[in-house]
Amino acid sequence: MVGSRFPHRLDLFVPDSDELYFFDTSARDSQGEFPVMCYDLMNDLIDEYASTFAEFLERLIDERS
Repeated sequence: MVGSRFPHRLDLFVPDSDELYFFDTSARDSQGEFPVMCYDLMNDLIDEYASTFAEFLERLIDERS
C-alpha cells in the first residue's frame, strides 16, 4: 500500500481509478520543491512523475491535450 511506503505523502491529483499523483514530502530539493510521484494502482508501482510541480503540470497538460 502506498501509505506505508510513502508515509510523508501529500495527495495531489486522482484523475481516475487507475492512478494517483502525490508529493513526496520527505524529498525536498535545494529550491524547496517536492517531487511528484505517480502511483499506478493497477500494477502497484510507484515512480517519480516530475521533479517539480511546474514540470508535473506541463507533462500532465501535454499528455491530456
